[in-house]
Amino acid sequence: MSAIRTRKLISWILVLFVGLFLFHLTSRLVDLELGSIYNRDATQTHPTADNDQAPSTIARSSWPSEHTLDTRAVLRSPQRPPSQGSLKPPKGSLQDLSKNISPPKTLLDPSVKYLGYMTYAGLTNQFIALENAAYLAFRLNRTLIIPPITTNSHDKYNSNQRWSDFFDLARFTTLTGLNVVEWNDIRPLTQEQTQVGLQQAMMGGKPFPLWEALAENLTCQVVYGFGDSERLHTTEVTFARQFLLRPQFVRPPPRLAKTKVYDRRKIAKDNTNMEDIVIINDFLDRYANNTDQLLFLSHAFKLKDPLMRRSWNEVARYLHFVPKVRAYAQRLIEHRAPETKRNGNRYIAIHVRRGDIWVKCAAKPPEEMVDCVTPLGYYAEQLEKAYRIAGEKLPVIVTTDSKSSEDRVKMAKLGWRRLDHTLYTTEDELGIFGPAMVDASILADAEIMIGSYSSSMSRVAERRQMSCSSAGNARRVQEGQSYQPSRPDVIGLAADGKAEVFYGEIKLEKTSAEEQHIDRLRLAIFCKDALDLFGRTLEVTPPKSLGSKW
Repeated sequence: MSAIRTRKLISWILVLFVGLFLFHLTSRLVDLELGSIYNRDATQTHPTADNDQAPSTIARSSWPSEHTLDTRAVLRSPQRPPSQGSLKPPKGSLQDLSKNISPPKTLLDPSVKYLGYMTYAGLTNQFIALENAAYLAFRLNRTLIIPPITTNSHDKYNSNQRWSDFFDLARFTTLTGLNVVEWNDIRPLTQEQTQVGLQQAMMGGKPFPLWEALAENLTCQVVYGFGDSERLHTTEVTFARQFLLRPQFVRPPPRLAKTKVYDRRKIAKDNTNMEDIVIINDFLDRYANNTDQLLFLSHAFKLKDPLMRRSWNEVARYLHFVPKVRAYAQRLIEHRAPETKRNGNRYIAIHVRRGDIWVKCAAKPPEEMVDCVTPLGYYAEQLEKAYRIAGEKLPVIVTTDSKSSEDRVKMAKLGWRRLDHTLYTTEDELGIFGPAMVDASILADAEIMIGSYSSSMSRVAERRQMSCSSAGNARRVQEGQSYQPSRPDVIGLAADGKAEVFYGEIKLEKTSAEEQHIDRLRLAIFCKDALDLFGRTLEVTPPKSLGSKW
Protein backbone atom coordinates (compact mmCIF):
# COMPACT_ATOMS: atom_id res chain seq x y z
CA MET A 1 0.00 0.00 0.00
CA SER A 2 2.88 2.31 0.79
CA ALA A 3 4.36 1.76 -2.69
CA ILE A 4 1.01 2.59 -4.31
CA ARG A 5 0.73 5.83 -2.39
CA THR A 6 4.28 6.75 -3.38
CA ARG A 7 3.53 6.11 -7.07
CA LYS A 8 0.37 8.26 -6.85
CA LEU A 9 2.33 11.06 -5.20
CA ILE A 10 5.00 10.90 -7.89
CA SER A 11 2.28 10.95 -10.59
CA TRP A 12 0.67 14.06 -9.12
CA ILE A 13 4.07 15.79 -8.92
CA LEU A 14 4.74 14.96 -12.60
CA VAL A 15 1.32 16.30 -13.64
CA LEU A 16 1.94 19.52 -11.71
CA PHE A 17 5.40 19.90 -13.23
CA VAL A 18 4.13 19.35 -16.79
CA GLY A 19 1.32 21.85 -16.21
CA LEU A 20 3.72 24.53 -14.98
CA PHE A 21 6.06 23.84 -17.89
CA LEU A 22 3.27 24.20 -20.46
CA PHE A 23 2.06 27.44 -18.83
CA HIS A 24 5.59 28.88 -18.96
CA LEU A 25 6.02 27.75 -22.57
CA THR A 26 2.72 29.36 -23.62
CA SER A 27 3.65 32.64 -21.94
CA ARG A 28 7.04 32.57 -23.64
CA LEU A 29 5.44 31.99 -27.06
CA VAL A 30 3.18 35.00 -26.53
CA ASP A 31 6.19 37.12 -25.62
CA LEU A 32 8.06 35.90 -28.70
CA GLU A 33 5.07 36.68 -30.92
CA LEU A 34 4.78 40.14 -29.43
CA GLY A 35 8.47 40.74 -29.94
CA SER A 36 8.35 39.59 -33.55
CA ILE A 37 5.33 41.78 -34.29
CA TYR A 38 6.62 44.91 -32.57
CA ASN A 39 10.15 44.59 -33.96
CA ARG A 40 9.62 43.08 -37.41
CA ASP A 41 11.41 44.84 -40.23
CA ALA A 42 13.23 46.90 -37.60
CA THR A 43 16.11 47.36 -40.03
CA GLN A 44 13.87 48.90 -42.70
CA THR A 45 13.61 52.66 -43.08
CA HIS A 46 10.65 54.04 -41.17
CA PRO A 47 9.08 57.41 -41.95
CA THR A 48 10.09 59.82 -39.19
CA ALA A 49 9.92 63.49 -38.42
CA ASP A 50 13.30 63.89 -40.13
CA ASN A 51 12.46 61.82 -43.22
CA ASP A 52 10.22 63.98 -45.42
CA GLN A 53 10.87 61.74 -48.43
CA ALA A 54 8.97 58.77 -46.93
CA PRO A 55 6.13 57.44 -49.10
CA SER A 56 2.65 58.75 -48.30
CA THR A 57 1.20 55.24 -48.22
CA ILE A 58 2.82 53.25 -45.42
CA ALA A 59 2.88 49.47 -45.53
CA ARG A 60 1.78 47.75 -42.33
CA SER A 61 5.17 46.09 -41.94
CA SER A 62 6.87 49.51 -41.89
CA TRP A 63 4.70 51.08 -39.22
CA PRO A 64 6.69 52.22 -36.15
CA SER A 65 6.92 49.70 -33.36
CA GLU A 66 6.23 50.52 -29.71
CA HIS A 67 9.98 50.43 -29.12
CA THR A 68 10.94 52.91 -31.85
CA LEU A 69 13.05 55.68 -30.34
CA ASP A 70 12.14 59.31 -30.88
CA THR A 71 14.55 62.24 -30.94
CA ARG A 72 12.10 64.47 -29.06
CA ALA A 73 12.21 62.25 -25.95
CA VAL A 74 8.60 61.10 -25.95
CA LEU A 75 9.77 57.70 -24.76
CA ARG A 76 10.71 57.23 -21.11
CA SER A 77 14.32 56.59 -20.21
CA PRO A 78 14.68 53.01 -18.89
CA GLN A 79 16.60 54.39 -15.90
CA ARG A 80 13.83 56.80 -14.88
CA PRO A 81 11.02 55.33 -12.71
CA PRO A 82 7.39 56.38 -13.27
CA SER A 83 6.04 59.43 -11.50
CA GLN A 84 4.07 58.87 -8.29
CA GLY A 85 1.70 61.80 -8.80
CA SER A 86 1.55 65.26 -7.28
CA LEU A 87 1.40 64.06 -3.66
CA LYS A 88 3.93 61.74 -2.07
CA PRO A 89 3.53 59.50 0.97
CA PRO A 90 4.57 61.07 4.27
CA LYS A 91 7.99 60.32 5.69
CA GLY A 92 8.82 59.96 9.33
CA SER A 93 6.61 60.38 12.36
CA LEU A 94 4.07 63.18 12.55
CA GLN A 95 3.35 62.77 16.23
CA ASP A 96 6.48 64.72 17.13
CA LEU A 97 5.20 67.67 15.08
CA SER A 98 1.66 67.65 16.51
CA LYS A 99 2.27 70.61 18.82
CA ASN A 100 3.50 72.76 15.92
CA ILE A 101 0.72 71.93 13.43
CA SER A 102 -2.19 74.35 13.45
CA PRO A 103 -5.62 73.50 11.96
CA PRO A 104 -6.05 74.57 8.30
CA LYS A 105 -8.44 77.37 7.41
CA THR A 106 -11.09 77.48 4.69
CA LEU A 107 -10.72 80.86 2.96
CA LEU A 108 -14.21 81.86 1.81
CA ASP A 109 -14.99 85.38 0.64
CA PRO A 110 -17.86 86.62 2.90
CA SER A 111 -19.50 88.37 -0.07
CA VAL A 112 -19.60 85.25 -2.25
CA LYS A 113 -21.89 82.20 -2.23
CA TYR A 114 -20.23 78.92 -3.12
CA LEU A 115 -21.22 75.44 -4.28
CA GLY A 116 -18.92 72.47 -3.62
CA TYR A 117 -19.24 68.73 -4.04
CA MET A 118 -17.62 65.38 -3.30
CA THR A 119 -15.59 63.86 -6.10
CA TYR A 120 -16.65 60.38 -7.24
CA ALA A 121 -15.07 57.18 -8.65
CA GLY A 122 -12.79 57.13 -11.72
CA LEU A 123 -11.43 60.04 -13.72
CA THR A 124 -14.24 60.33 -16.29
CA ASN A 125 -16.92 59.96 -13.63
CA GLN A 126 -15.20 62.75 -11.70
CA PHE A 127 -15.37 64.88 -14.84
CA ILE A 128 -19.11 64.17 -15.18
CA ALA A 129 -19.56 65.11 -11.51
CA LEU A 130 -17.74 68.37 -12.27
CA GLU A 131 -20.00 68.86 -15.28
CA ASN A 132 -23.19 68.44 -13.22
CA ALA A 133 -21.95 70.56 -10.30
CA ALA A 134 -20.90 73.33 -12.69
CA TYR A 135 -24.42 73.46 -14.12
CA LEU A 136 -25.96 73.61 -10.64
CA ALA A 137 -23.64 76.46 -9.64
CA PHE A 138 -24.37 78.20 -12.94
CA ARG A 139 -28.14 78.03 -12.38
CA LEU A 140 -27.94 79.05 -8.71
CA ASN A 141 -25.48 81.89 -9.43
CA ARG A 142 -22.85 80.48 -7.07
CA THR A 143 -19.08 80.21 -7.41
CA LEU A 144 -18.05 76.60 -8.00
CA ILE A 145 -15.37 75.04 -5.77
CA ILE A 146 -13.70 72.23 -7.73
CA PRO A 147 -12.12 69.36 -5.76
CA PRO A 148 -8.92 67.90 -7.22
CA ILE A 149 -8.90 64.74 -9.28
CA THR A 150 -8.52 62.02 -6.67
CA THR A 151 -7.20 58.52 -7.20
CA ASN A 152 -9.15 55.48 -6.13
CA SER A 153 -8.20 52.62 -3.82
CA HIS A 154 -5.82 51.16 -6.43
CA ASP A 155 -3.33 53.97 -5.79
CA LYS A 156 -1.40 53.35 -2.58
CA TYR A 157 -0.13 56.95 -2.55
CA ASN A 158 -3.65 58.49 -2.52
CA SER A 159 -2.52 61.09 -5.06
CA ASN A 160 -4.52 64.02 -6.33
CA GLN A 161 -4.06 66.66 -9.00
CA ARG A 162 -5.67 69.97 -9.93
CA TRP A 163 -8.11 70.15 -12.84
CA SER A 164 -6.37 73.35 -13.89
CA ASP A 165 -3.37 71.21 -14.85
CA PHE A 166 -5.47 70.00 -17.79
CA PHE A 167 -8.30 72.47 -18.43
CA ASP A 168 -8.20 76.23 -19.01
CA LEU A 169 -10.42 77.39 -16.14
CA ALA A 170 -9.88 81.10 -16.86
CA ARG A 171 -11.14 80.62 -20.40
CA PHE A 172 -14.03 78.57 -19.05
CA THR A 173 -15.10 81.45 -16.80
CA THR A 174 -14.83 83.92 -19.70
CA LEU A 175 -17.03 81.75 -21.95
CA THR A 176 -19.67 80.82 -19.36
CA GLY A 177 -19.63 83.60 -16.78
CA LEU A 178 -19.30 80.95 -14.05
CA ASN A 179 -16.63 81.75 -11.48
CA VAL A 180 -14.61 78.76 -10.30
CA VAL A 181 -11.98 78.18 -7.63
CA GLU A 182 -10.15 75.02 -6.59
CA TRP A 183 -10.13 73.44 -3.14
CA ASN A 184 -6.35 73.67 -3.11
CA ASP A 185 -6.73 77.48 -3.07
CA ILE A 186 -9.83 77.72 -0.87
CA ARG A 187 -8.32 75.39 1.74
CA PRO A 188 -4.54 75.60 1.31
CA LEU A 189 -2.60 73.06 3.35
CA THR A 190 0.92 73.28 4.65
CA GLN A 191 3.29 70.40 4.00
CA GLU A 192 2.68 69.06 7.52
CA GLN A 193 -1.12 69.34 7.17
CA THR A 194 -0.93 67.60 3.79
CA GLN A 195 1.03 64.75 5.38
CA VAL A 196 -1.57 64.37 8.11
CA GLY A 197 -4.35 64.12 5.51
CA LEU A 198 -2.43 61.59 3.45
CA GLN A 199 -1.65 59.54 6.53
CA GLN A 200 -5.33 59.36 7.48
CA ALA A 201 -6.27 58.43 3.90
CA MET A 202 -3.69 55.63 3.95
CA MET A 203 -4.89 54.41 7.36
CA GLY A 204 -8.50 54.16 6.20
CA GLY A 205 -10.97 54.30 9.04
CA LYS A 206 -8.44 53.62 11.80
CA PRO A 207 -8.33 56.23 14.59
CA PHE A 208 -5.74 58.96 14.07
CA PRO A 209 -5.91 61.50 16.96
CA LEU A 210 -3.78 64.10 15.18
CA TRP A 211 -6.12 64.14 12.17
CA GLU A 212 -9.15 64.37 14.48
CA ALA A 213 -7.60 67.37 16.22
CA LEU A 214 -7.00 69.22 12.93
CA ALA A 215 -10.13 68.23 10.95
CA GLU A 216 -13.00 70.68 10.46
CA ASN A 217 -16.72 69.86 10.41
CA LEU A 218 -18.42 70.55 7.07
CA THR A 219 -22.18 70.55 6.56
CA CYS A 220 -22.89 68.26 3.61
CA GLN A 221 -26.24 68.02 1.78
CA VAL A 222 -27.32 64.44 1.04
CA VAL A 223 -27.74 64.03 -2.73
CA TYR A 224 -28.81 60.75 -4.36
CA GLY A 225 -28.80 59.19 -0.89
CA PHE A 226 -25.00 59.37 -0.52
CA GLY A 227 -24.08 59.88 3.11
CA ASP A 228 -27.41 58.42 4.21
CA SER A 229 -28.82 55.31 2.53
CA GLU A 230 -25.83 55.08 0.16
CA ARG A 231 -22.24 54.57 1.34
CA LEU A 232 -19.69 57.10 0.18
CA HIS A 233 -17.31 56.02 -2.57
CA THR A 234 -13.62 55.55 -1.79
CA THR A 235 -12.68 58.72 -3.66
CA GLU A 236 -15.26 60.76 -1.71
CA VAL A 237 -13.86 59.54 1.59
CA THR A 238 -10.27 60.03 0.43
CA PHE A 239 -10.95 63.62 -0.62
CA ALA A 240 -12.44 64.49 2.79
CA ARG A 241 -9.54 62.87 4.64
CA GLN A 242 -6.90 64.55 2.49
CA PHE A 243 -8.35 68.01 3.10
CA LEU A 244 -9.01 67.35 6.79
CA LEU A 245 -12.78 67.67 6.42
CA ARG A 246 -15.33 65.89 8.59
CA PRO A 247 -18.64 65.85 6.64
CA GLN A 248 -21.82 66.32 8.69
CA PHE A 249 -24.61 64.96 6.51
CA VAL A 250 -28.05 66.57 6.50
CA ARG A 251 -31.14 65.50 4.59
CA PRO A 252 -32.34 67.85 1.81
CA PRO A 253 -35.39 70.09 2.27
CA PRO A 254 -38.76 68.60 1.23
CA ARG A 255 -39.62 68.26 -2.45
CA LEU A 256 -41.76 71.10 -3.78
CA ALA A 257 -45.23 70.44 -5.15
CA LYS A 258 -44.39 72.23 -8.42
CA THR A 259 -41.48 69.90 -9.20
CA LYS A 260 -42.23 67.42 -11.96
CA VAL A 261 -42.11 63.78 -10.85
CA TYR A 262 -40.51 61.19 -13.13
CA ASP A 263 -40.87 57.42 -13.10
CA ARG A 264 -37.88 56.29 -11.04
CA ARG A 265 -38.07 52.80 -12.51
CA LYS A 266 -37.03 54.24 -15.85
CA ILE A 267 -34.79 57.16 -15.01
CA ALA A 268 -33.10 56.18 -11.73
CA LYS A 269 -33.50 52.48 -11.06
CA ASP A 270 -30.84 52.49 -8.34
CA ASN A 271 -32.74 55.00 -6.17
CA THR A 272 -36.51 54.84 -5.83
CA ASN A 273 -36.76 56.94 -2.66
CA MET A 274 -38.92 59.87 -3.76
CA GLU A 275 -37.49 62.07 -1.01
CA ASP A 276 -33.94 61.68 -2.32
CA ILE A 277 -32.70 64.16 -4.91
CA VAL A 278 -31.85 62.37 -8.15
CA ILE A 279 -33.11 64.88 -10.75
CA ILE A 280 -31.29 68.15 -11.50
CA ASN A 281 -34.48 70.23 -11.59
CA ASP A 282 -35.54 68.79 -8.24
CA PHE A 283 -32.25 69.98 -6.74
CA LEU A 284 -32.59 73.44 -8.28
CA ASP A 285 -36.14 73.80 -6.96
CA ARG A 286 -35.27 72.73 -3.41
CA TYR A 287 -32.19 74.95 -3.08
CA ALA A 288 -33.27 77.98 -5.12
CA ASN A 289 -33.67 80.12 -1.99
CA ASN A 290 -30.91 78.56 0.10
CA THR A 291 -28.91 81.20 1.98
CA ASP A 292 -25.93 79.11 3.14
CA GLN A 293 -22.64 80.62 2.11
CA LEU A 294 -21.30 77.17 1.15
CA LEU A 295 -23.73 74.67 -0.31
CA PHE A 296 -21.72 71.45 -0.22
CA LEU A 297 -23.07 68.27 -1.86
CA SER A 298 -22.37 64.65 -0.99
CA HIS A 299 -22.68 63.63 -4.63
CA ALA A 300 -23.06 65.05 -8.15
CA PHE A 301 -22.14 62.31 -10.64
CA LYS A 302 -25.41 60.39 -10.77
CA LEU A 303 -27.77 63.35 -11.02
CA LYS A 304 -30.16 62.87 -13.95
CA ASP A 305 -31.43 65.43 -16.48
CA PRO A 306 -34.48 64.22 -18.46
CA LEU A 307 -34.52 67.58 -20.32
CA MET A 308 -31.42 66.84 -22.42
CA ARG A 309 -27.85 67.06 -21.14
CA ARG A 310 -27.95 70.75 -20.27
CA SER A 311 -24.90 70.45 -18.04
CA TRP A 312 -22.80 69.78 -21.14
CA ASN A 313 -24.60 71.93 -23.66
CA GLU A 314 -24.67 75.08 -21.54
CA VAL A 315 -21.54 74.77 -19.40
CA ALA A 316 -19.13 71.83 -19.62
CA ARG A 317 -18.57 72.02 -23.39
CA TYR A 318 -16.50 75.14 -22.68
CA LEU A 319 -13.91 73.20 -20.66
CA HIS A 320 -11.02 73.24 -23.13
CA PHE A 321 -7.72 71.43 -22.69
CA VAL A 322 -4.75 73.65 -21.89
CA PRO A 323 -2.25 73.97 -24.77
CA LYS A 324 0.32 71.83 -22.94
CA VAL A 325 -1.96 68.77 -23.01
CA ARG A 326 -2.85 69.12 -26.68
CA ALA A 327 0.77 69.78 -27.64
CA TYR A 328 1.93 66.63 -25.84
CA ALA A 329 -0.88 64.61 -27.48
CA GLN A 330 0.29 65.91 -30.85
CA ARG A 331 3.87 64.83 -30.12
CA LEU A 332 2.65 61.37 -29.17
CA ILE A 333 0.52 61.02 -32.32
CA GLU A 334 3.42 62.09 -34.54
CA HIS A 335 5.64 59.55 -32.80
CA ARG A 336 3.22 56.64 -33.26
CA ALA A 337 1.93 57.77 -36.67
CA PRO A 338 4.53 60.03 -38.36
CA GLU A 339 2.43 60.20 -41.54
CA THR A 340 -0.03 62.49 -39.75
CA LYS A 341 2.50 65.31 -40.22
CA ARG A 342 1.84 65.10 -43.96
CA ASN A 343 -1.91 64.36 -44.02
CA GLY A 344 -3.14 67.31 -41.98
CA ASN A 345 -3.05 65.48 -38.62
CA ARG A 346 -5.83 63.12 -39.70
CA TYR A 347 -6.17 59.82 -37.88
CA ILE A 348 -8.79 57.41 -36.56
CA ALA A 349 -8.93 56.87 -32.80
CA ILE A 350 -10.33 53.75 -31.15
CA HIS A 351 -11.08 53.59 -27.44
CA VAL A 352 -11.12 50.03 -26.09
CA ARG A 353 -12.36 49.81 -22.53
CA ARG A 354 -11.23 46.87 -20.46
CA GLY A 355 -9.86 47.38 -16.91
CA ASP A 356 -12.55 47.10 -14.24
CA ILE A 357 -15.32 46.60 -16.80
CA TRP A 358 -14.82 42.84 -16.39
CA VAL A 359 -15.75 43.13 -12.73
CA LYS A 360 -18.81 45.26 -13.48
CA CYS A 361 -20.00 42.87 -16.18
CA ALA A 362 -19.37 39.67 -14.21
CA ALA A 363 -22.97 39.45 -13.01
CA LYS A 364 -24.42 39.63 -16.52
CA PRO A 365 -25.56 36.46 -18.35
CA PRO A 366 -23.26 35.23 -21.15
CA GLU A 367 -25.54 36.52 -23.92
CA GLU A 368 -25.26 40.07 -22.54
CA MET A 369 -21.50 40.03 -22.01
CA VAL A 370 -20.89 41.04 -25.65
CA ASP A 371 -22.89 44.22 -25.01
CA CYS A 372 -20.80 44.98 -21.93
CA VAL A 373 -17.28 43.97 -23.00
CA THR A 374 -17.07 44.71 -26.72
CA PRO A 375 -14.86 42.21 -28.63
CA LEU A 376 -12.03 43.61 -30.74
CA GLY A 377 -13.65 42.06 -33.81
CA TYR A 378 -16.58 44.45 -33.45
CA TYR A 379 -14.19 47.41 -33.44
CA ALA A 380 -12.51 46.03 -36.56
CA GLU A 381 -15.89 45.85 -38.33
CA GLN A 382 -16.67 49.46 -37.44
CA LEU A 383 -13.20 50.47 -38.58
CA GLU A 384 -13.98 49.33 -42.12
CA LYS A 385 -16.96 51.70 -42.09
CA ALA A 386 -14.73 54.45 -40.74
CA TYR A 387 -12.33 53.95 -43.64
CA ARG A 388 -15.21 54.44 -46.07
CA ILE A 389 -16.28 57.62 -44.29
CA ALA A 390 -12.73 58.99 -44.37
CA GLY A 391 -12.21 57.97 -47.98
CA GLU A 392 -8.84 56.45 -47.14
CA LYS A 393 -7.12 54.18 -44.67
CA LEU A 394 -6.01 56.68 -42.09
CA PRO A 395 -3.59 55.57 -39.33
CA VAL A 396 -5.35 54.05 -36.32
CA ILE A 397 -4.45 55.16 -32.78
CA VAL A 398 -5.77 53.01 -29.90
CA THR A 399 -6.29 54.29 -26.37
CA THR A 400 -7.03 51.51 -23.93
CA ASP A 401 -6.64 50.39 -20.34
CA SER A 402 -6.25 46.76 -21.42
CA LYS A 403 -3.34 44.85 -19.88
CA SER A 404 -4.11 41.74 -21.92
CA SER A 405 -1.25 40.24 -23.92
CA GLU A 406 -3.84 38.70 -26.23
CA ASP A 407 -5.32 42.14 -26.95
CA ARG A 408 -1.84 43.52 -27.62
CA VAL A 409 -1.09 40.78 -30.13
CA LYS A 410 -4.41 41.24 -31.95
CA MET A 411 -4.04 45.03 -32.13
CA ALA A 412 -0.49 44.70 -33.46
CA LYS A 413 -1.59 42.19 -36.10
CA LEU A 414 -4.35 44.57 -37.20
CA GLY A 415 -1.80 47.34 -37.59
CA TRP A 416 -3.32 49.51 -34.85
CA ARG A 417 -0.94 51.83 -32.98
CA ARG A 418 -1.66 51.16 -29.30
CA LEU A 419 -0.59 53.83 -26.81
CA ASP A 420 1.29 52.49 -23.80
CA HIS A 421 2.04 55.44 -21.53
CA THR A 422 4.38 53.37 -19.38
CA LEU A 423 6.83 53.70 -22.29
CA TYR A 424 6.44 57.47 -22.53
CA THR A 425 7.20 60.53 -20.41
CA THR A 426 3.50 61.34 -19.99
CA GLU A 427 3.39 61.11 -16.19
CA ASP A 428 6.71 62.90 -15.83
CA GLU A 429 5.47 65.86 -17.87
CA LEU A 430 1.78 65.98 -16.98
CA GLY A 431 1.37 64.15 -13.66
CA ILE A 432 -0.34 60.94 -12.59
CA PHE A 433 -3.55 61.72 -14.51
CA GLY A 434 -1.67 62.84 -17.61
CA PRO A 435 -2.04 59.55 -19.53
CA ALA A 436 -5.85 59.51 -19.28
CA MET A 437 -6.11 63.21 -20.17
CA VAL A 438 -3.85 62.80 -23.19
CA ASP A 439 -6.00 59.87 -24.32
CA ALA A 440 -9.11 62.06 -23.95
CA SER A 441 -7.51 64.79 -26.06
CA ILE A 442 -6.50 62.28 -28.75
CA LEU A 443 -10.04 60.87 -28.91
CA ALA A 444 -11.61 64.34 -29.18
CA ASP A 445 -9.28 65.54 -31.95
CA ALA A 446 -9.53 62.41 -34.12
CA GLU A 447 -11.00 62.66 -37.58
CA ILE A 448 -13.14 59.67 -36.64
CA MET A 449 -13.47 58.13 -33.19
CA ILE A 450 -14.78 54.63 -32.52
CA GLY A 451 -15.92 53.88 -29.00
CA SER A 452 -18.32 51.73 -26.99
CA TYR A 453 -21.24 52.91 -24.96
CA SER A 454 -20.15 50.85 -21.98
CA SER A 455 -17.33 53.39 -21.61
CA SER A 456 -18.05 56.77 -20.04
CA MET A 457 -14.79 57.99 -21.58
CA SER A 458 -16.16 57.21 -25.05
CA ARG A 459 -19.39 59.05 -24.28
CA VAL A 460 -17.59 62.18 -23.09
CA ALA A 461 -15.30 62.02 -26.15
CA GLU A 462 -18.45 61.88 -28.29
CA ARG A 463 -19.73 65.10 -26.75
CA ARG A 464 -16.36 66.78 -27.27
CA GLN A 465 -16.43 65.72 -30.92
CA MET A 466 -19.88 67.25 -31.35
CA SER A 467 -18.68 70.55 -29.94
CA CYS A 468 -15.89 70.70 -32.54
CA SER A 469 -18.19 71.01 -35.54
CA SER A 470 -18.64 74.65 -36.60
CA ALA A 471 -20.70 73.65 -39.62
CA GLY A 472 -22.83 71.50 -37.36
CA ASN A 473 -23.55 74.51 -35.16
CA ALA A 474 -24.68 76.48 -38.22
CA ARG A 475 -26.94 73.61 -39.26
CA ARG A 476 -28.58 73.59 -35.83
CA VAL A 477 -29.32 77.31 -36.14
CA GLN A 478 -30.77 76.73 -39.60
CA GLU A 479 -33.02 73.98 -38.28
CA GLY A 480 -34.27 76.26 -35.50
CA GLN A 481 -32.84 74.19 -32.66
CA SER A 482 -32.21 76.35 -29.60
CA TYR A 483 -30.05 73.72 -27.91
CA GLN A 484 -27.34 71.33 -28.97
CA PRO A 485 -28.71 67.76 -29.19
CA SER A 486 -26.95 65.57 -26.68
CA ARG A 487 -26.87 62.48 -28.87
CA PRO A 488 -28.55 62.61 -32.31
CA ASP A 489 -29.98 59.48 -33.88
CA VAL A 490 -28.31 57.40 -36.58
CA ILE A 491 -28.14 59.52 -39.73
CA GLY A 492 -28.09 56.67 -42.24
CA LEU A 493 -26.40 56.16 -45.60
CA ALA A 494 -25.62 59.48 -47.31
CA ALA A 495 -26.06 59.56 -51.09
CA ASP A 496 -23.04 61.83 -51.43
CA GLY A 497 -20.00 59.60 -51.09
CA LYS A 498 -22.03 56.55 -49.98
CA ALA A 499 -20.85 57.24 -46.43
CA GLU A 500 -22.41 55.43 -43.50
CA VAL A 501 -22.46 57.82 -40.57
CA PHE A 502 -23.35 56.58 -37.11
CA TYR A 503 -23.45 59.33 -34.52
CA GLY A 504 -24.82 58.80 -31.06
CA GLU A 505 -27.42 56.57 -29.51
CA ILE A 506 -30.18 54.60 -31.22
CA LYS A 507 -33.63 55.29 -29.80
CA LEU A 508 -36.81 53.28 -30.02
CA GLU A 509 -39.50 54.36 -32.45
CA LYS A 510 -41.73 55.77 -29.69
CA THR A 511 -40.12 57.27 -26.64
CA SER A 512 -41.44 59.00 -23.58
CA ALA A 513 -39.66 61.91 -21.92
CA GLU A 514 -38.06 59.47 -19.50
CA GLU A 515 -37.00 56.95 -22.15
CA GLN A 516 -35.64 59.15 -24.90
CA HIS A 517 -32.21 59.55 -23.31
CA ILE A 518 -31.66 55.95 -22.22
CA ASP A 519 -28.43 54.63 -23.76
CA ARG A 520 -29.14 51.80 -26.20
CA LEU A 521 -26.05 51.71 -28.35
CA ARG A 522 -23.34 49.12 -27.84
CA LEU A 523 -20.80 50.46 -30.32
CA ALA A 524 -20.76 53.56 -32.49
CA ILE A 525 -18.65 55.69 -34.77
CA PHE A 526 -18.40 59.33 -33.74
CA CYS A 527 -17.24 61.42 -36.69
CA LYS A 528 -16.25 65.07 -36.79
CA ASP A 529 -18.80 67.14 -38.71
CA ALA A 530 -20.98 64.05 -39.10
CA LEU A 531 -24.01 66.20 -38.29
CA ASP A 532 -23.27 68.26 -41.38
CA LEU A 533 -24.54 65.35 -43.49
CA PHE A 534 -27.96 65.94 -41.97
CA GLY A 535 -29.12 68.12 -44.86
CA ARG A 536 -28.07 65.69 -47.59
CA THR A 537 -30.46 63.23 -49.17
CA LEU A 538 -30.37 59.90 -47.39
CA GLU A 539 -30.39 56.97 -49.77
CA VAL A 540 -30.96 54.46 -46.97
CA THR A 541 -32.54 55.59 -43.72
CA PRO A 542 -32.45 53.76 -40.38
CA PRO A 543 -35.19 51.20 -39.67
CA LYS A 544 -38.30 52.64 -38.05
CA SER A 545 -38.10 50.25 -35.13
CA LEU A 546 -34.67 49.91 -33.56
CA GLY A 547 -34.10 47.52 -30.71
CA SER A 548 -31.10 46.63 -28.63
CA LYS A 549 -29.97 44.02 -31.20
CA TRP A 550 -29.48 46.61 -33.95
